[in-house]
Amino acid sequence: MSIDSAAFIALMVTLAAVVIINRKKLSFSRFTIFYAAMYRGTMGISLMDRIARKYKPLWQRLATLIIVIGFLGMAFVLFDLARGLIMILATDGAPSVGVVLPFKAKGVFYVPFFYWIASIFIILVVHEGMHGVMARVYNLPVKNSGLVVLGAIVPLIPGAFVEPDEKKLLAAPKKQQLAVYAAGPVANIVMGAALLLAFSFILTPIADTFYSHDGVVVTELMDGNPPAVQAGLDVGEKITAINGKAITGPDDFSEALQGKSPGDSISVLTSQAVYDITLGENPQNNRAWLGVFVENPLKAPTWATHAFLWVQDLIFWLAVLSLGVGLFNLIPLGPVDGGRMLLTALEHVTHKQRADRVWKSVSFVLLGILLTNVVLAFI
Repeated sequence: MSIDSAAFIALMVTLAAVVIINRKKLSFSRFTIFYAAMYRGTMGISLMDRIARKYKPLWQRLATLIIVIGFLGMAFVLFDLARGLIMILATDGAPSVGVVLPFKAKGVFYVPFFYWIASIFIILVVHEGMHGVMARVYNLPVKNSGLVVLGAIVPLIPGAFVEPDEKKLLAAPKKQQLAVYAAGPVANIVMGAALLLAFSFILTPIADTFYSHDGVVVTELMDGNPPAVQAGLDVGEKITAINGKAITGPDDFSEALQGKSPGDSISVLTSQAVYDITLGENPQNNRAWLGVFVENPLKAPTWATHAFLWVQDLIFWLAVLSLGVGLFNLIPLGPVDGGRMLLTALEHVTHKQRADRVWKSVSFVLLGILLTNVVLAFI
């Protein structure tokens, strides 16, 4: 069992114990096998209030931009869902939506456990915090905040929530409602984009100076008895040339294998030996397959270097997941932020009964598309 799988199981056991021990203090929402166990309190509300008061004019000026970004994000995610569904039905493409979990399995978008849990915490604090801040900008009370455990039979994911006063929120002007709903996902998108830029243009150039560029080290052998394993290539060996061409980094390594077909032979020079290897067929995409993961070796693998690289990887995963969570929450589906934005906009342009019918129809169709994507990912 991998460390990630063991850590995730330990998390589920811990969450289950917390829910059972504190069940009388929790409130539960259930839908078939899915549930949310919520602990309501007031944590963070005073901080949201201070941020809202201190920068109130700025938030009010940004409200329109936040709403526009929210609807643009909604349009983008709808286009991506439609494109993904067409590709699945027409070309057997990969689903555009998947479950993000810290273990490797078919249909799962894998993120290493410690990056996953840290990212989930930061993303939820930013997301829910911005809902609360924007509510307080418009003097809408925030009744509760707290922690939540999301589960499907067993507890799976820890989370957080903020609850503005629902009656006063629904009585507020439509623009204020839209700003409150859009604030959370837009904050995630902005944070994700900023972190991705920092990763690409600041952290990556710094990290590049830590690596040697005189070959690539084999860090992992793929499952399925690939050609590298059959030839005796081992983890830790440095590949310096393929077919006589020098390999200075992963890009050179990939380029050396491009244009090759299953059954082609290559000569691989490493720090230990010369291997004559017949390429196999990758079971996932039918392309030529050596079956190794490689990276440039570190010049000086000190604790400080490893700490920097860990933070760099955390920033990458945080950026990717923040963008994903922000966009997912803009899907105009039921009670998620995008769904509430759609209903509010519809009520602004038509009467409440028609708006509700359209909203339910759109939610039903999108739920079907999402479930199709998720189910097909596991098949």
